[in-house]
Amino acid sequence: METILIPSLTPCWSLHVWSYTPKSQPPYPVIVMANGLGCNKLLGLAAYAEEFSAAGYACLVFDYRRWGASDGTRRNSVYVSEQQDDYRTVIKFARQQPQYDPQRVIIWGFSFSGGHVLTLASEVRFSPCTPMLPSSCFPSPHSTLRPVWLSTRSAGRSFFPFQYTRRNIIMFVLGALDFIADFLHLPPVYIRTVAPPGEIGAVAAPNAVAGFSSVAKTPSDFPNQIAASTFFRAPLHSKPRQALHLIQCPLLLIAGMGDRVCLAQPIIETSHMVPTAELFQIPGDHFDFFKGNADWEKALGAQLAFLRKHFPVE
Repeated sequence: METILIPSLTPCWSLHVWSYTPKSQPPYPVIVMANGLGCNKLLGLAAYAEEFSAAGYACLVFDYRRWGASDGTRRNSVYVSEQQDDYRTVIKFARQQPQYDPQRVIIWGFSFSGGHVLTLASEVRFSPCTPMLPSSCFPSPHSTLRPVWLSTRSAGRSFFPFQYTRRNIIMFVLGALDFIADFLHLPPVYIRTVAPPGEIGAVAAPNAVAGFSSVAKTPSDFPNQIAASTFFRAPLHSKPRQALHLIQCPLLLIAGMGDRVCLAQPIIETSHMVPTAELFQIPGDHFDFFKGNADWEKALGAQLAFLRKHFPVE
């Protein structure tokens, strides 16, 4: 693995990228990978990239602008279109490098980034890209953030249903304060990315705190901090569900039947909406997809089988 810097669309801001090169002969099929909401590439992605590389697939694993080791301020802030543009930037970079096969680009997303990947896969100019999604995010009732961009229940609505709970009211106020701070170029108003059920945090599902901790090797890998305006920005994500019919390339969806952050049923429904989709179900929770957790081998095996089926390597 080597570290490279890829210029982002923002002048003087670079994306910090881990590049994994297989031992086979180029040009390689290449997998572009980024993590989910509030996460950087330190949280579980290296194990996947190492396995994919050992199987003959190059990997480019990046942090979004403002996150992890990439440049950008306000730190730990979610701008949905910006994150999607970061995917586009790395995909464009991969297609311009002679060591990668521009017709064999796979885009990988987990949880929130699954929405990014579905959006990109539906765009004509990215149609050769093949999406692989372990747990694409359809939030549960325990999530403070209720994105409508992948919610089967919210299709056709312009805003998410607001529940007048104490937690949501506090989140609303903090989010509004962060919007004001952003407009005035003041420091962000932060909340926790993950918190126990009932407490203030972007994700407050049962077992979520333990799940996030299970993929962090050290506490410093996961600051557990996210700008409070995510309360508004995430639900107003453009809806990839509306463009699912445009996806023509192979699509792998992996649903955790016990997932309490990204519910399984909407993922299953999505698999029925895309003719090229393949669905794989595992029994576990949100982070059981990652190495060291219960369903790692099942999830990894399904992804390797998908890759070998559609992009065989010698």
